[in-house]
Amino acid sequence: MTEMYRIAICDDEKNVRDEIRDLILEWNSEIEIKVFSSGEDLLENYLSYDAVFLDIDMQGMNGIDTGKSIRLIDRDVKIVYVTAYRDYVAGAFGVHAFQYLLKPVNKKEITNVLEEIFRYTQSSDKTVILDFHTAEGIICLPVESIYFFEYENRKIRIVTDKEEYYMVERIGNVARRMENFGFSMPHQSFSVNMLHVKNVKGQHIYLDNGMEIPLSQKKQKIWKQELTAWLSARLERRGG
Repeated sequence: MTEMYRIAICDDEKNVRDEIRDLILEWNSEIEIKVFSSGEDLLENYLSYDAVFLDIDMQGMNGIDTGKSIRLIDRDVKIVYVTAYRDYVAGAFGVHAFQYLLKPVNKKEITNVLEEIFRYTQSSDKTVILDFHTAEGIICLPVESIYFFEYENRKIRIVTDKEEYYMVERIGNVARRMENFGFSMPHQSFSVNMLHVKNVKGQHIYLDNGMEIPLSQKKQKIWKQELTAWLSARLERRGG
């Protein structure tokens, strides 16, 4: 992992704080970790975190109220509740917790939740950069800079916000690689970045750079459904 991540651990039991910290550092020793013994302490010294591991049953301000207070100042942080009691889970609904772990935590659970957190973070919040083997050599492109891929004359044309590139590849392989990054195939020769779709009229897709892409009649219904689902998921992520 080349990027520095920051995690907070808040629990009134020192042995639990130490255990979670050690398991996180075992997974990635470069993660910056801050530990707190109370909700009040965490809120008073709150920074921007990628994730917060938060005990529910604490002295003073409990984890539910702490989580609700965090949400007022940070809608994006992934809150992972760590609790000894299943009964508390229902009360935490309004916090939009990312995950719940039951005490005692173990290495496998911590590893799984960390991988899930940072896979989600990288795909939805961070700039994703991919490499492509083009006629000009290997190039690295931010996903959001790519408008579409077009198959023409046995080559793939890559249209970006600055330049165009060509590579030898099957459009199906490109489409499969890009579908996890918000791309979809409205036509057998195109894979388009739904981020840049401005309007759809009939069998024409209009992009925000003024370009137009065909929408095949056969794929019209299913592609519009894919676009709607992608837009809904994006709005949901933004809304926290």
